[in-house]
Amino acid sequence: MSVRFQIASALVKASGMKKLFALPQEELLEKARKLNRKRGFQIPKRKRFHYMERTILGQYACLKIETQPTPSKRALLFFFGGGYIIGPDDGDVKLAERFGKASGRDVWFPYYPLCTDHCVKETFGMAYETYRQMLQEYAPEDIAVIGFSSGAALALGVCLHNNAQPEPLPMPGLVIASSPGSVPFSDEERRKMAELSVKDVMLDAAFMTTIREIMEHGEQVPDYMLSGICGDFTNFPMTHFYYGSDEVLYAEAPYFAKAFEKYGALCAFHIGQGLCHCYPAASFCPEGKQAQEEILGLLRK
Repeated sequence: MSVRFQIASALVKASGMKKLFALPQEELLEKARKLNRKRGFQIPKRKRFHYMERTILGQYACLKIETQPTPSKRALLFFFGGGYIIGPDDGDVKLAERFGKASGRDVWFPYYPLCTDHCVKETFGMAYETYRQMLQEYAPEDIAVIGFSSGAALALGVCLHNNAQPEPLPMPGLVIASSPGSVPFSDEERRKMAELSVKDVMLDAAFMTTIREIMEHGEQVPDYMLSGICGDFTNFPMTHFYYGSDEVLYAEAPYFAKAFEKYGALCAFHIGQGLCHCYPAASFCPEGKQAQEEILGLLRK
């Protein structure tokens, strides 16, 4: 483990982020809404790329970024993280730009509806419609889907939701999921998360239970929208999982492995030993930079 990572981990721990995610539901939502007032959709002022807004379902914004001199025939559907309750900042957009530019792909960056005010069914619906619109411009095999945390759950969720439709769309060519969010359904899952919570500097295991009610908003929600391991992985594209061994959500890795095996789908697991939640997003650390280079290698194929 690098010195930079150790310092960054100590800073995250000192920031109190973990305490934020351990708060009771109403207090957590209040703080999330306050933080989100400074966020929201906007066209970046940078002149490096060509930016445009695409409207999804008549009300939600998706930022489309053409990272090449001319529109690409390949695309990246990028889902930001934030536990379904915190919106993206410019750092998330810049990370998406980096992946798009270096892999020669256009980027679609949906500002999906957050569960602070929406049921997760709306979130999945918007994500799926974004993918459907992308298929009007790109061949399915030329679309890669990537996400971090709750965004990783959506990256998987687009394909799971597709399998739940009467007439599924063609699947994308690749899925990359970094620490996908997942509500525990069994006592065994909760126990494993609790054991890892001691090591996790960002997320508290309690949040993974608290978030369920927030995601549901009093509605009946399909299990696969709460936990990807409950979904149908038939005809899934090659999927790469990234986890830190010291994060709560690493508890779900073996369950995803079993689910993929059950449906005959292919997946690979990349485990950062001693590392934290969504470590591939941390390019300032050697471990994160290396993971990003690996991901770029996958996107360039």
